[in-house]
Amino acid sequence: MSIRNSILCSFSNFKKWAVDTKLYILLVLIAVFNIWNFSGIYEYAGIVGYGVSPWIFPHIFTAPVAMPVYGCFAILLFSDAPFIDRHTPFLVVRTGRISWVSGQLIYILITSFLYTIVNYAITVISFFPNIEFTSDWGKVIRTLAVNPSSAHNKGISLTVLINNSIVSSFSAIEATIISLVLFFLVTLFLGIVIFSLNLVIGKMSGIITAGIMVFISYFSIYVGRLTIGFKIYYFSPLSWSSLQYIDWYHSGDSPSLQYAVIFLLAASLILSTVSLVSFSRQDINFDGCMD
Repeated sequence: MSIRNSILCSFSNFKKWAVDTKLYILLVLIAVFNIWNFSGIYEYAGIVGYGVSPWIFPHIFTAPVAMPVYGCFAILLFSDAPFIDRHTPFLVVRTGRISWVSGQLIYILITSFLYTIVNYAITVISFFPNIEFTSDWGKVIRTLAVNPSSAHNKGISLTVLINNSIVSSFSAIEATIISLVLFFLVTLFLGIVIFSLNLVIGKMSGIITAGIMVFISYFSIYVGRLTIGFKIYYFSPLSWSSLQYIDWYHSGDSPSLQYAVIFLLAASLILSTVSLVSFSRQDINFDGCMD
């Protein structure tokens, strides 16, 4: 395997972004959803006369609808995996099978990172001009954490509820960094699941599996938690994007941070290895996969 060839294969996918309508649609969907999702807090900040700090990201999954929505966004992002088009056969012949698969995995890694940064940036931009740059949680977030009814008393309905346990247990920067890392790892895991299964088993198998995970993340919030308890979150990797579903007290009732990180990294590594081994041995048939 040549690292240079792997990078070449990876960046061949980035060159398609300029004409990839799906990415522009996804960017608009993320922006529209965030503006709607944070509209209540934005309105509240305007009324009280204080800006919102740029550390709202750890609270985006407090609304049950947010988890499946962001899951669907990630599926859309990687929906064209394993990224095969009419140029792929020539690229595979030129660079080799292992280099091509490695390049796709590098692409998923970089894309997941950029996707995380874009999502964070949009959460900040959504509050302009009602934003306050501070290293602390800020008055708006702290007030809504301690007294969520203060928004209701002003006639404002919130779709994002500020989790007081997060605000009281973590500093703003600490919570945001942990949330971003978990968001990145979950996105990476989901992308590799879609890529690996679509490549090894066949088209749509990865998307179907990812769709089941999205359903489980929504199911776990309501029926799952009522019937099984917090242990349902052991079977819901997408739920690990949110700090409120992580066991910070090591009670064993739900996944700890260490469990979530190790599982996501190990599963991503195993699926990547399976993809490399499988594609290097199987007969290549690009029929029906080209543009």
